Amino acid sequence: MVNIYPPAPTGSAQGTQQPGVQEFGRPTQWRRERYRDGVFSHELDTEWERLQLLESVLDHHTISRLRALGVGPSTRCLEIGGGAGSVARWMAEQGARTTVTDLDTRFVDGLAADGVEVLRHDAYVDDFPAGSFDVIHCRYVLVHLPDQEQVISRIASWLAPHGVLVVEEPAFFPIENAPHPAYRKVMLAFRRHLERVVGTDTAWARALPVPLEGGGLVDVGFDARLQLIAGGDAEAEWWRLTLEQTRAAIVAEGTVQDHDFDEAYAELRSPAFHDVSLAVFTAWGRRPGQ
Repeated sequence: MVNIYPPAPTGSAQGTQQPGVQEFGRPTQWRRERYRDGVFSHELDTEWERLQLLESVLDHHTISRLRALGVGPSTRCLEIGGGAGSVARWMAEQGARTTVTDLDTRFVDGLAADGVEVLRHDAYVDDFPAGSFDVIHCRYVLVHLPDQEQVISRIASWLAPHGVLVVEEPAFFPIENAPHPAYRKVMLAFRRHLERVVGTDTAWARALPVPLEGGGLVDVGFDARLQLIAGGDAEAEWWRLTLEQTRAAIVAEGTVQDHDFDEAYAELRSPAFHDVSLAVFTAWGRRPGQ
């Protein structure tokens, strides 16, 4: 069964304040409808494959970190923005009492059969009772939201005493001087498109781990890595599908031409293509004990 908690707001994506839910910033900044129904919409034919490719290049690091932080039997876990569901599935396989959320749950609905609670839930406006979880994880979510520091403070309030929040977010700066001209040109146009249409802050991740400290967490840890990319590998194919989903809109903006995408894809398929993709920043911290 898929639940909605709390009840979904009515009206426009700008939203109205719900009982017990604090509003942050200006709700008009949150372009949920454009993200859910436009860029990266689950309605797109290639979105399931794209999310699975992303999991294939990120999950090893994510799972290693969660295992080190003690996810195990009876741990109350929350996975925010479940994507194709691999992290929530792994949590449940460890015996954790797992909840997974997303704006559109169609790709994680099947996890309910494995005992995972599946919720249609917007971390920017929807809430959970304080102290609900022992471990909360979100990946490639916060950069797409406004007021990230305030959102982190809210999420941290959902932790039980000694509970852990783990945040993984990308920064786009490695693409700025990529040596492959078509790839660099198209990627920079894609970055501008995300910033304009979704409101993505493509540099915010470099602020980590300071926002976790600002959210009242302690024992804060941090690491960073560069995602490597080689012609024809999973990372390259993930980028091709990601770019293709936004191709028509970016071309319509006039910043690049249609043939630029074809040339970028040829570079991404070439055995001679080697580069770094995104920088990924991971931070974690514990809620103090009472």
